Amino acid sequence: MEYAGSTLEIKELGQTGAIEGLLAGFGDVDHGGDRLAPGCLTKSLAARTTPLPMLLCHDHKKPIGSWHEWQEQADGLYVKGTLALETRDAQEAHALAKSGALTGLSIGWKPRDGMIDRKSGVRNITSADLHEGSLVPCPMHGRTRITSIKEICGARDLEEMFREFGHSGRKAKHAASAAWKALNDNSDDTAELAELAAIIGKSAARLSTLERK
Repeated sequence: MEYAGSTLEIKELGQTGAIEGLLAGFGDVDHGGDRLAPGCLTKSLAARTTPLPMLLCHDHKKPIGSWHEWQEQADGLYVKGTLALETRDAQEAHALAKSGALTGLSIGWKPRDGMIDRKSGVRNITSADLHEGSLVPCPMHGRTRITSIKEICGARDLEEMFREFGHSGRKAKHAASAAWKALNDNSDDTAELAELAAIIGKSAARLSTLERK
C-alpha cells in the first residue's frame, strides 16, 4: 500500500458526521515524488460496488466511516462521506478535526500503470487502485489541509468563520452577533433556522474557495 496527500477542503463537518471535499488532487507532485494524472482512478472507482473506507491515519483497525459518493474532475476526486459517530474512533477523529489536530487527508492506493521521469525523478501515475481515504495530521501533500469546519452552534462559531475570511476581530464579532441574533429571532421555527444555518455554511465554504483562487 502507498499513500498520497491531496488538495483538500472539508466543506462540511457537523454533528451528523457528514463530510465532503477534494480527496485526491491531480497534477501536483506530493512529498513522496508522485504525480497522479487526471483519470488515473477511473477504472478502480468504476469497479467498486461498495463505499470507499474512511480510516483514521491509515489504520485498518480504525475504520471511522465511509466515502459513499465520488466524482472525478480535472483537478481531482471529489467525495462525500459520513463519519460513523456511533463509534469511539470516529468520535475521536471528529473531535481532533474540530480542534485542528487532524488537518488533512491521505489516500491509500497501489499503482497499476505509470512511468518515472528520469530528469525530475517524479513518478507519473496514469492508473491506480484506490483502497481508502484517511484523516491524518501530516498529509503527504503540502496543500492538503482542512481549511474549514462548518458547524454553526453559536455566535462564536460565526465569529471564527468571519475571521477566516480576513475580517478584523471587532468586525468579525459584530457581524457574528448580528447574524446569530437574526438566526434566533424565530427560534421556535426549527426547520427555518436549520435552513438559514445551512445557507450561511454553504456561503462560507464558497467564499473560502473564491479567496484561494
